[in-house]
Amino acid sequence: MTTLLLNGRVHSPAMPDASAMAVRDGVVAWLGSDDVGRVQFPDAQVVDLDGAFVAPAFVDSHVHLTATGLTVAGLDLRQATSLRHCLQLLADFVQANPDGTVWGHGWDESGWPERTAPTTADLDGV
Repeated sequence: MTTLLLNGRVHSPAMPDASAMAVRDGVVAWLGSDDVGRVQFPDAQVVDLDGAFVAPAFVDSHVHLTATGLTVAGLDLRQATSLRHCLQLLADFVQANPDGTVWGHGWDESGWPERTAPTTADLDGV
């Protein structure tokens, strides 16, 4: 069975004006305009997206699953308020967890006074 999604904003670098997408057996079969989709897939089940955004390319689940696991086991640096604070959080984590690789994530240096992310030298220093 084919499902035809119409009246949407379909993200596709190859077809930036796409407003429709056909899906067959869980696989994107076609992208294009609503009128062409209706002609090419006259027997499809139609879903009106009512202008909603669709991003068909974001389906790399194995990478996201791994990243989720590493995030759970890693060092959450979202609370870091500066480069110095970030490095202190890292040092505290390393002291409490001396074995293995550290997976640090979540910092946003754009709000730090220095506006600079930790360098390799900074991390090696810790």
